[in-house]
Amino acid sequence: MYIEIDGKQNNLRFSAAHFIPTIEKCSRLHGHDYSVSLRLTGEPVDGILIDYGIVKQIIRKLIEDIDHKVIVPRSSEFSAVKKNTESFEVKYGGKSYMFPAGDVYELDADFSSSESMCRIMCNKIAEKLKPYSNLQNLSVCLYEGPGQSACVELKLNDG
Repeated sequence: MYIEIDGKQNNLRFSAAHFIPTIEKCSRLHGHDYSVSLRLTGEPVDGILIDYGIVKQIIRKLIEDIDHKVIVPRSSEFSAVKKNTESFEVKYGGKSYMFPAGDVYELDADFSSSESMCRIMCNKIAEKLKPYSNLQNLSVCLYEGPGQSACVELKLNDG
């Protein structure tokens, strides 16, 4: 059995800016209105797979830190980041940006692509779902606009 949660319809959305230094058009600082959707498979316990509210709360907690921020890769061979308590300076491809520290979300990845962000989100959601031994598989999709998303699947338990 599986359940699905559509992020756009359930207000599991956030807006953020990012850049991808290795792709010409995407190397420009730009933003997206993202949404997070997921599918969980497993065996019901007491008539349900998992309470939808629990899953939505997990996702909301993840995205509230990213919402309306500039997503900056924590470490990348393609960009240099200097940070202090007040600001982040980001340099790549002859460009230089200075952001207030409170406006930046540091992503633990080389790129701030939807693929990288989705993988990290999927892993964090999977960690929160560990107590639910009836869940078998998790699929998370991060939409960066209508009709285009990056998706990651993980095996949770043998069920």
